[in-house]
Amino acid sequence: MSILQRRPSVTAAPSRRTAESPQLAKLGEYVEQAWQLTVPSLRASLSTATGPVLPHDAAVLARYRAMDRLYELADAARGGAGGVWVLCRMEDPVLLPKLDGAVVRVGDNEWIGLPDAWVVNAHRSDLA
Repeated sequence: MSILQRRPSVTAAPSRRTAESPQLAKLGEYVEQAWQLTVPSLRASLSTATGPVLPHDAAVLARYRAMDRLYELADAARGGAGGVWVLCRMEDPVLLPKLDGAVVRVGDNEWIGLPDAWVVNAHRSDLA
């Protein structure tokens, strides 16, 4: 008997987060159905008369592989349908914006870093 034959066989159970996971595949189906139901409402909310759409907690778009949905909205806004503003928390305002680790595709004139003073409204206070 060789050394290899005496070793106990070890097989790793598949990770629950692998692409082969039936649970993950089913979650993906539910998420896609949710986006299909949500996107028409988001597109309908784009309007030049009412101001920009500000998606709340937009990181969910990256988390559930729906950045293309955000890009569809951005393309509609670029086409004149209205505005889309997305706030992305950033450690370094010089780097491109990210949502949940995914880089947000933007043009050079489509994003701006906001200083902490602006976020806390200090630019309007007497202390500024």
